[in-house]
Amino acid sequence: MSSKTINNSHQDIGTTIASEKFLNTMDGFWFVLNPNVIINSFDFVTVDNLFASKTIGIVKELQAVPEGDCNIYFSNQLNVSTIKEEFPHEKKITINKEKELISKRYSKGVVLAKVAIMANTGAKGQEYTKNVSINFPVGIGKTVRFASGEEIVFALGIPQMENPIPAGIIETTNGLEIPVTLDITYLAGADTAHVNASGISGNKKSSYILFLLQSSFQTLQRMNQNVALIIFNTKEDDLLYIDEKEKHIKKRTERLFDVLDLDIEPFEYVTYFLPRGKDGKPNSIHIPKKYKTYSYELKDVYDRLELLFSEPYDLHHDSSSIINYISESWPLKSSIGTDTITWSDLIEFKEYPEVIVSKKSSLLFFLGRIQRFRKSPMFIDKKKTSTYLGNEIKNIKAGDVFVIDVATISSFEEQAFVVGDVMKSIDEMYSSRYYNVRDDKSNKTNTASIKNTVKNNQKLHYILVFIDEINRFIPKSQNNNMNSVSDQIMRTVVAGRTRGTILFSAQQFKSATDYRLQENTDLHITAKLGLSELSTKPYSMLDESTKMNIVRLNKGELVMIHSAFRHPIKIGFPKATFKKPN
Repeated sequence: MSSKTINNSHQDIGTTIASEKFLNTMDGFWFVLNPNVIINSFDFVTVDNLFASKTIGIVKELQAVPEGDCNIYFSNQLNVSTIKEEFPHEKKITINKEKELISKRYSKGVVLAKVAIMANTGAKGQEYTKNVSINFPVGIGKTVRFASGEEIVFALGIPQMENPIPAGIIETTNGLEIPVTLDITYLAGADTAHVNASGISGNKKSSYILFLLQSSFQTLQRMNQNVALIIFNTKEDDLLYIDEKEKHIKKRTERLFDVLDLDIEPFEYVTYFLPRGKDGKPNSIHIPKKYKTYSYELKDVYDRLELLFSEPYDLHHDSSSIINYISESWPLKSSIGTDTITWSDLIEFKEYPEVIVSKKSSLLFFLGRIQRFRKSPMFIDKKKTSTYLGNEIKNIKAGDVFVIDVATISSFEEQAFVVGDVMKSIDEMYSSRYYNVRDDKSNKTNTASIKNTVKNNQKLHYILVFIDEINRFIPKSQNNNMNSVSDQIMRTVVAGRTRGTILFSAQQFKSATDYRLQENTDLHITAKLGLSELSTKPYSMLDESTKMNIVRLNKGELVMIHSAFRHPIKIGFPKATFKKPN
C-alpha cells in the first residue's frame, strides 16, 4: 500500500450538533464546519464514540444556516478550549463571555455538513472479550475530523476481503489517495455479480470499465485463476489497440498504478476478430497485427437462426416453427436426396411440411430475412480464409484476450447477431462437459479437437465479457417482450453468477436498457447524469443527496454503488495506458 494511502495526521474540522431539523441518529449526524475549512461531498470524517470506539461517516451534503438560527443549534455546544484557540487574546472566559464569543464567531451564519454513518470500529476495553460494533448516535458537541487512511479502509470493509481486486482511488479533500478494492465475489457471484456503468458521453465511464477489466484480469492471474477476456469493439477503432502501450504516460497515471499495485503494461495474447468484408478482406477501421476475419456459413449457425430476428419475439413468432424445423431436422434433405447445407440452398428449399408453413406469409417473411443477411459479405456459402467465432470461443484458453470488432458492420441486425452468437457459444461451452467443438469443415463434433482442447487448456474459472452501448443489444422492452438476442444475453448473465461469466457493460442511460439487466447487475458505476435521468426507476437505489452529488460530478469522477458499501462512494482511476487511435 502506498505511503500516500495512510495519513495519521488528523485535522479537526467541526463539532456535532442536533435539533429537531438536524437530527443526530444511529444512521447519521450533522456537524457545524469550522471557519476556513474546505470539505466536499463524499469526504470521510471520524468522530469518537462510546468505549473508545470511532464512528466513520461520509459527507452527503452541505448547508449554509443564516445568522438568526445560530443560537438554536450552538449554545452550550462549543467548549471553552475551542473558544480559547480562536480568541487567544481573551484572558478569562466566563459563561456570558463564552456566549458572546460564540455569537461573534457565527455572526454571519455557519455551514452545516450532513454525514451518513459508514462503520464503527467497535468497543474496546477489558470488559469486552471481542470487538463489539456500536450502532449508537455520536452525541452532541463532539469534535469531527477528517478520517485517516486506515479508518477509510476499515469503513469500506477492505480488511475483510479475501481476494481483493483494485477498483479505483478515493481522493479526499485533505490530500489522501486511498486504493479501493473489491472482493472477487462482488464481481463474480454467486451472491453478487456483473458490472454496469452509466453516464453522459465523454465522462469516462467506458474508460473506467476498461481499467476495471485490466485490473481484474491482472489480479486474477496473480491468484493463479484461469481467466479469459472477450471484448466487443462497438465504436470505431477505440479498442483495437489494447495490446500496444501509449508512448507518453503521465506521472500521475504511473503513481496511481503504483498505489493500486497494478502493472502498467497493456494486454498480452490479444487476438482481434474482424468482420469479413468484400473479397474476403477485413472490414475494419484499423487492421491490427494479430487478427482473424470471421464469417458465417449456414452449418455454423443453423441451430440459432432465431438470432437473425432483432424484433421482439411476438413480432416474428410465425417464423419460429420454420426455425425449429431447420434446427431439429438438420441437414435438410430434398426429395431428390441432396442436403441443404448452404445459405443458397436454404433460400431454394421449398419442401417444408405443410404443418410447418401453414401460412405462406410466414415463409416469405423468413426467406426475406435470410436474403437480407445474404447481402452481407459475412454470410457466405463457403469460408476460405475466415473463421467461425463460435468455434474460436469454445477453444478460448486461460490468458487469451479476444477483441471482436463489430463497429464497422453497417446493419445493427448483423451486429446484434454477432453478439448473440458469441453469448450462445459461451453457454454451449459449459453445456457438455466443458467444450464441444464443432469442426469448421464438417457438421460433426470433432472428437480429436475436444481431446486436444481439454489437454492443452484447463477449465476456465472466469470469463470476463465487455459490451459497450449495451442499450442497443438489451433495449428497454415493451410489455416485457425481449428480442432473441436480448434474451440470449440475459440467459448468459443469469447463468454467469454460478460459473464465473462476468458481464461488464456500459451505456449512457440505464433507463434505455431493459430493467432486468439492471436487476441482475450488482456493481453500478455512475458518471455525471442529469436529474431527469436520475429520477427514473433504475436509480431508485440512490438517495436524493447522492443524486444531487452525481449531477455535480466532474469529468473522470465516478460514483460506485454496491450493497457491500453502506453508502455510495466517489472514486477516480488512472487513465488508460493503451495506445490511443490516431
